[in-house]
Amino acid sequence: MGTLFHFLPINLLAITAFLPNALIIKLHYQAIVILFIICLMIALLTYMLFYMYFKSKHEKKHVKWRIISDLLIRKAVFYDDDDEEAETLIPVTKRAEKLMRNKHFRALLTAEILSAKKNITGTSAENLIHLYQQLNLEKYALKNLKSRYWYIKAKAIQELTVMEMKEFQTLLYPFTNNHNELVRMEAQTAIVQFQGFEGLRFLDIIIYPISDWQQIKLLQQLSNVPPVYIDIDGWLKSANSSVVVFALKLARNYHRFELHDLILSCLDHPNPEVRLQAIHCLCEMYTDETSDQLISRFLKESFRHQLAMIKAMQNIGSEKDILFLLSLLDDDNHEMKLSAARALASIGKSGLTSLQDHVKSAGYPLNEILMQIKGELAA
Repeated sequence: MGTLFHFLPINLLAITAFLPNALIIKLHYQAIVILFIICLMIALLTYMLFYMYFKSKHEKKHVKWRIISDLLIRKAVFYDDDDEEAETLIPVTKRAEKLMRNKHFRALLTAEILSAKKNITGTSAENLIHLYQQLNLEKYALKNLKSRYWYIKAKAIQELTVMEMKEFQTLLYPFTNNHNELVRMEAQTAIVQFQGFEGLRFLDIIIYPISDWQQIKLLQQLSNVPPVYIDIDGWLKSANSSVVVFALKLARNYHRFELHDLILSCLDHPNPEVRLQAIHCLCEMYTDETSDQLISRFLKESFRHQLAMIKAMQNIGSEKDILFLLSLLDDDNHEMKLSAARALASIGKSGLTSLQDHVKSAGYPLNEILMQIKGELAA
């Protein structure tokens, strides 16, 4: 502490001789605090200078890496081999080969190749796959499949899928039933991309639910391949409710009318989502008796399912259903009244006449509903 006072412009030791002890202690404390703040600011400034220096150096290095990877990808995309039978290699510079030992450069190059592959097709896409294999990048993806971190596994599966590494699909198949949702989704997407409808065999083994979003993705994938006959019966009886829901969507999308009775049995499934999907399915795949089956279960269902049934009857309703639909016009819910009125109008002349006769005695709000429906019919 004496060293600090030695450099101050006023000799505090002389002054403190005339000051109370409490004030002396306070001055000492303030000097220590000031010194600490000065040291802290110097340390912070030094850290910021070093951080900016290394960040600048890192960014310059990444710019160089990106240029090298871009040149390599351009070579691959525009590579044209005249000798189709020969096993030729895409030219790779010595510097790029040396950098391949660096995991950070490999990660950057792999990301660039994946990005390019997603946006091109044809020979250029095949050349990128050739480059990917030539650089043995797939071995790093396979290594990542064994990682204990789910996000590394998911990324590796996605990488192998984009690069069309079909030869590894047997390694990916077990991941379709992985406990992590994102890993499962990537693996299921991969198997369907590689095998089309045949890839749906994972539905036989999965015990985890298929999310609504994943079902949409799978159906979209399947829409890009020629439809083939697959056995859906077993999936409609699956203990996994989400598999049953997905099977119902498949049956509906691909018009599997022979499954009508199995679909009808799903109306008694304990899971409400299965029952709802079965109603939607029967809206397009029905017989003369389907509406009777819906009506017999109507009172047991929730309002959401009842409304779906009535909307289905706009498609499948007939004259024998008129009395039931007329009874719903007295329901307290406006949406139910409107749906029942639409179903009556869709039956034909007899249904519309019955609706008009009922409105005459009922008045508001059915008179306005009738005007709305007539407007819809005229449009």
